[in-house]
Amino acid sequence: MTAGITSTVFTILGGCCGSVATLETLIKDKSTFGQDTNIGKLVTFCQFIFITLVALPHFIVFTNVQDGVKSWIFPKFKPLHVPLRVYLISVFLFFSSSVGNNMIFNYNITIPIHITFRCFSTVLTMITCYLVNGKRYSRLQVGSTLFLTTGALLASLYRDHDFTRNDLYIWSSLESSRTYDIVFLQGIAILLASSIMSSLLSAYNEWTYNTYGKHWEENMFYCHLLSIPLFLVSSYKELWKTLTQLIYSSPQLKIINVPFWDKTFYISQNLVTLLGNLLTQNVCITGVNILASQTGALTLSIVLLIRKFVSLLLSVIFFNNKLSHTAYVGILIVFFGAFLYSLGSGSNNKTTKKEKNE
Repeated sequence: MTAGITSTVFTILGGCCGSVATLETLIKDKSTFGQDTNIGKLVTFCQFIFITLVALPHFIVFTNVQDGVKSWIFPKFKPLHVPLRVYLISVFLFFSSSVGNNMIFNYNITIPIHITFRCFSTVLTMITCYLVNGKRYSRLQVGSTLFLTTGALLASLYRDHDFTRNDLYIWSSLESSRTYDIVFLQGIAILLASSIMSSLLSAYNEWTYNTYGKHWEENMFYCHLLSIPLFLVSSYKELWKTLTQLIYSSPQLKIINVPFWDKTFYISQNLVTLLGNLLTQNVCITGVNILASQTGALTLSIVLLIRKFVSLLLSVIFFNNKLSHTAYVGILIVFFGAFLYSLGSGSNNKTTKKEKNE
């Protein structure tokens, strides 16, 4: 592994884990300003704006326009490599997936459950790419889906209580003596729908790259830029209300004291956490895309698997998320299944290369 790839791996681990940690900090603190506040949607909206602004200088040019004697300088977007209509479909899938992925925290979904269940999206992506793009997979990849599915279901359904012998009778007779949290099950349904949207987006992006070239920077920029109006049209009042609650409900931190003006400036602690989330999320996305351009799918998949595992451990250790023994077993099964899937990806790539050489 070269020095450049090694530094990129540490960039992903630091950025993505930092993003998860700051998000969970905001979720834990939301009890101070109302359980009905949709922190996830606000964070997603702010991330879209921040990433768009950071990338904007790379996608605009300034041109001189003559108006009689005067000359005016106007900015305009660079020509697209991919037709705008293609990006509009990507925006719909990306927006639906991102909003659903973050709004589930209002449905008693914890970060560990969220991380584990997102591993299940690998199965959905495989099925979607097979149906949409006609992609073929090795037996090891297909077999790993059994572990991924079983682990995700165990961790989701038994997050706070262990599986017992009585549950076997419950499932066989379809009679439940245990009342499951309806709100939690609604969150799982939203998370599943979000995962399906994300899988469709992955398959659609694969088709886009194969058809128009791998312009991932342009794809990322326009998906974020064109999603911002959807946020504003659908929930600008909710976003503004959440932002004001976020700022004024947390302790005010002193940032600077100006003696000769006799002024002291403060900033909201939650706002500092939000800014930290935006910075780390941008680092995370940048690192993932750089690694994708430097290495193959196997290395990227293993690195992201390690990142999820580290994020999960940090969530349990630092945020006191309690999980049952059954949930821990489910988590281990998920990661083992993801590891098998990565091995299957490597063997499948080698087979494809041999067929091409022959």
